[in-house]
Amino acid sequence: MTTADEYRLLGFTDADREDAEKLDVDRQAVTEFAAQLRRVIGTFPAEGDLTAPDDPLVSLAAFLETLPDIRRYHRELGISDEVSRATLADLGKQLDVSRRTNGEFGLETHWWMTIHWTGTIYALGRLQFLLHQVPDSHPVPGTGPGEWVIGVHIPESGPLTPELVDDSFDRAREFFPRVFPEQTVKTATLGSWLIDPYLLDNLPQDSNMVRFGRRFTPYGEPVDSQDSAIFFTFRSHDLTNLAQYPRETRLQRLVLERIENGGTWQTAFGYLRL
Repeated sequence: MTTADEYRLLGFTDADREDAEKLDVDRQAVTEFAAQLRRVIGTFPAEGDLTAPDDPLVSLAAFLETLPDIRRYHRELGISDEVSRATLADLGKQLDVSRRTNGEFGLETHWWMTIHWTGTIYALGRLQFLLHQVPDSHPVPGTGPGEWVIGVHIPESGPLTPELVDDSFDRAREFFPRVFPEQTVKTATLGSWLIDPYLLDNLPQDSNMVRFGRRFTPYGEPVDSQDSAIFFTFRSHDLTNLAQYPRETRLQRLVLERIENGGTWQTAFGYLRL
């Protein structure tokens, strides 16, 4: 039974807590997925080592059931309660995003939350950092095969001011060598539509978003990602009626005008040395 304090730790809204308390899902499926999670906590599971259920609410129930396990793992590594809570509270944020996107209780990004529950991603101030090895299929300049890097992720939690970004990277430089001394990290990577060259060239160069993106050196080939631009700007996947979206900010107008002019938003890739 998840307690009120645990729901607060996980950042649940009142509406999502009430629906979570009424969860009615396949208990056998929950037990099986919870067992998978416990087996791979701290192992940096490779693709195929963990299979998320088809039902996102089964995943949610398993996350709630294994909360004590991932919290114990954090304590054993000497991770502060502040960082542990901030990391796991992404579950509540993702539930809230899913409700705002789809109009109902759900966890659209349940696959994303598995990395939090296996101990590979950490919220350090404004940014999240995912510890992983460089895949052979997507090498990063200046890194060797299998080298450990930290992937940068940008949660929905306010502006990307240079001061907050600097603070996050300073925290990461201290955190990973101390907590994961065997996984030497020298490079941070980012894959995001926020570093699409078109965006970086067409927003004001002194904007927080552009200053953040310019920190990274581009590499690899961008991939089409029209849905990402719409989803992260408007929290919708609907590309059929652009007139429905607000045009109150420069970013909103830029996203929509590029699509209306026949353009395609892309996820681009960048790296920086720590």
